[in-house]
Amino acid sequence: MAAPAIWIVVGASRGIGLEWVRQLLARGDHVLATVRDVAKASRLWTLAGSAAMGRCQLFECDVASEASINNFAREVAALRNIDRIDYVILNAGILQYPNRATELSFDNFSDHLRTNAVGPIITAQRLLHTGIPIGSIAFMSSDSGSATDFRDFEDGFAAYAASKAALNQMLRHMASELARKRYITTILAMHPGEVATDMANVSLGWEVEGIINADESVAGMLRVVEQKTILDTGTFWTWEGNRHPW
Repeated sequence: MAAPAIWIVVGASRGIGLEWVRQLLARGDHVLATVRDVAKASRLWTLAGSAAMGRCQLFECDVASEASINNFAREVAALRNIDRIDYVILNAGILQYPNRATELSFDNFSDHLRTNAVGPIITAQRLLHTGIPIGSIAFMSSDSGSATDFRDFEDGFAAYAASKAALNQMLRHMASELARKRYITTILAMHPGEVATDMANVSLGWEVEGIINADESVAGMLRVVEQKTILDTGTFWTWEGNRHPW
């Protein structure tokens, strides 16, 4: 019997991240789950408590803080029971709606970039620097970040879209750099679909089509992430398994 897969899920307190943890634990995998404040992650604690002893470990990691990212990476590197990481899901992100280019503040724009692009990339970098072999790293992107398929009707999503576009470009560079160094880590961008979560619970001026629940989104992404190999590094996929244009 194959050993349970080892996953890191960054941003696991609610929504898509929490659903990743739920589905992974339900099938017997080992999960290292992060939140900004462990004391406030009641739903994650409930999931961890229902799993077999030691199969869900909780850590603090605020991707908007370099110190917090560094501390998390050090904690992972010090784990005695981890000799590999099969998959990393970088799910942490923010959407402060509206964030129009003609109206948003300096801090609002900076917050989106820091949390949705800078933090996830630096977290992946620091985990790679632990020296622990990593099979795949999947970044939670969005169709809003596609430069080719520009969604001009998304009024109020300018900073969010820009942060996801920046994330996309950085992860593509990361994939190319790792390939040149002959790393075996697969780098992926994922569009989770139009998911009904707390973060997406905003009043919009248009009808959002194809809304799905977090369980359907994660089940689809799980299949996609597990199917991809190093030959797919630096590619962008939807939860349904379709290639998405950059």
